[in-house]
Amino acid sequence: MVMTVETRPGADRVRAAQPEFTEAEDFSHAVLSAVINRRTATIVVDASSAEEVREIASPLRVFLLVLGQHRAGVSATVSPGFAAETYPAMLDMVRRLNESGASDLWRPEGSRSVAVGSAVHMFVSADMPVAERSAAPDRLLEVVSAHRVPVSWYRSRVAPRLSQRGLVRVFYGQPGIGGSVFEAMEAEALADEAVSGQRRRFSLVSR
Repeated sequence: MVMTVETRPGADRVRAAQPEFTEAEDFSHAVLSAVINRRTATIVVDASSAEEVREIASPLRVFLLVLGQHRAGVSATVSPGFAAETYPAMLDMVRRLNESGASDLWRPEGSRSVAVGSAVHMFVSADMPVAERSAAPDRLLEVVSAHRVPVSWYRSRVAPRLSQRGLVRVFYGQPGIGGSVFEAMEAEALADEAVSGQRRRFSLVSR
């Protein structure tokens, strides 16, 4: 809370100002609100790197995983590359779970999923798909480096597996790449914003 001092004749009064939120906080609030309230939403986020995304996305993933442990729910993170994006994201989630005191709560679920109770978070890599069957994401879908994911691949390989009700889709990437899923979903996010009245376009790029 930011405090300001207002001076008037004969007396000083301390006034509580409205809290100032960062862009990352606004984005996190939008995702949490939509997921918790089961409101279908499409959100796009300008992000310059997978490392930048992890700093914001990993705490959200951990929070939602622990929050949903007593109810069935599946979230997924889709990335173009296993080595550069998928594997570091899995390691970061496990590290944060352990550091938060939840080391006894989580368990591996298949080769690329982390579960806490009935909640599961899957990590999908476009360049190294796994053969095992998995549940359809029905809480949160993230596409990292979405500017490197062709919209044709997303629509043929990812979209058919998604629950269409109450799913929040978040696309992190760089604008201006023709044929990318980020470019395609930017239009959907702006349309969602116009209908819902909720902000659906954010930027994590340092200014």
